[in-house]
Amino acid sequence: MGGYLDTQGKRRSLFEPLADGTPRLVAALLARHDETRAVPRDAVRGMPLGLSPLSAEDIQLVESWVAQGKPL
Repeated sequence: MGGYLDTQGKRRSLFEPLADGTPRLVAALLARHDETRAVPRDAVRGMPLGLSPLSAEDIQLVESWVAQGKPL
């Protein structure tokens, strides 16, 4: 919930949308799929780092959760 540090060292939210509207958290989960295929994305580092990527179904659950306002 603490977010991440951007390139200027400023703390940012993982839920902020990227230019294409995708929340950064979802983009990071998708980027991990690219990294396992040796096609890294420049703008987003994949997660979970060093582990297998989440399934498409799990990523969809996260994306839906974020779109619904992250209810507890």
